[in-house]
Amino acid sequence: MHFLTFTEWSIYNTFIVLFWGIIVLYTNSYNIGRGVSYLNTLRLALKSIFILFSVVAIANLFVNYYTFSIKSIFFALSIFTFSVISFRMLTHFILDSYRSYGGNITNVAIFGYDKMGKNFYKTIMHNRHLGYRSKGVFSLKSNNHKSENIPDLGTFDNFYNNYNKFQEIFISTKIPFSCQKELIDFCDKKFIPVKLLPELANYEFKNFFIKKLYNIPVIDVNQLPLDLWYNKLFKRLFDIIFSLFVLIFFVSWMYVIFGIIIKIQSRGPILFIQRRHGLGGKIFKCFKFRTMVINSEGDTKFADNNDIRLTKFGKFLRISALDEMPQFLNVLIGNMSVVGPRPHPVKLNEEFLDKIDKFSKRHQFKPGITGLAQVQGFRGKIYTFHDMSSRVRLDRYYFKHWSIFYDLKICIKTFFGILLSSFNK
Repeated sequence: MHFLTFTEWSIYNTFIVLFWGIIVLYTNSYNIGRGVSYLNTLRLALKSIFILFSVVAIANLFVNYYTFSIKSIFFALSIFTFSVISFRMLTHFILDSYRSYGGNITNVAIFGYDKMGKNFYKTIMHNRHLGYRSKGVFSLKSNNHKSENIPDLGTFDNFYNNYNKFQEIFISTKIPFSCQKELIDFCDKKFIPVKLLPELANYEFKNFFIKKLYNIPVIDVNQLPLDLWYNKLFKRLFDIIFSLFVLIFFVSWMYVIFGIIIKIQSRGPILFIQRRHGLGGKIFKCFKFRTMVINSEGDTKFADNNDIRLTKFGKFLRISALDEMPQFLNVLIGNMSVVGPRPHPVKLNEEFLDKIDKFSKRHQFKPGITGLAQVQGFRGKIYTFHDMSSRVRLDRYYFKHWSIFYDLKICIKTFFGILLSSFNK
């Protein structure tokens, strides 16, 4: 029998805590969302506890760290199980009570004055702990349903005129598909989450998740990996660590050396700052090393690698993509991500906004220094409609298939792509 030293004991327990966190994320047992039953909360808690103790028991067979008696281990297991279940149940109760009394409220719009729409309205009104609130149901036609106890909020046009009052929308699939598509397209542009109230028929949506809110089946349309908070957290941590590394070990000396050369070759600032569209279509200031002589067409005339406004050193910076290095400061600030859709100048976005289907979806998440479109060859100046539509298509594909490993793969491809491009030119 081996007795652990204090250092060994600390390391051992650190690994157990880290593994517990991984198990909780894997089993999704932390998620006590709206409409989750107490039984499901208990089931997930017991499942995660069972996995943890199974792994710890198997690990002990190999490392032979039996420092306690069987009674002590059983006592520890009982205390841990009781603590986890009590905490989960108490948290569940507090969240339900908080929502019942008006906290963490989500105002929703319900479409379809039919069986599905009315049943959903009744469900959220009778179960206030779900945290959903609604003043009624929108209908296809302007009817006054006086015989019903459910308010009729009028036609869909009333929603379009007041869409900013709602955080989510629920659509009955009994209304015509063309109307459903119109609502979904509108909400995509306004970044409003959409959920369907189905009769469990077959659907053509590529990304959807079916769940039940009590006895009401709900389809969550086009949920993406980065809609999940822990994926956003992983991506943000990756961005912070990566950007700090680049800023400290590369941009710090680049700014001094490149700045001197830029100043020698042309008058003006070291950095070129341009307004670009970011998360949710909001404008932010994007940083780059200045590659051109000072001119009045910086925001209206888009350059390629042979533009006459480029300085000699500026041309090298553009070909090597080193002019983008200051954007790691944008990443650290939080305007951008290391990997994501490239942010375009405001005028360029406005030119294609209404020409390309679901163009605004590329602004659903933060723009990036590099992206899937760039490693697939769509980098630099946009010459044709095909160039932009291909970028948008690849950006949307990236969002649907995102993972931390996908980001790393794109970063590696970007690095080797820049090396190859620099040598060829």
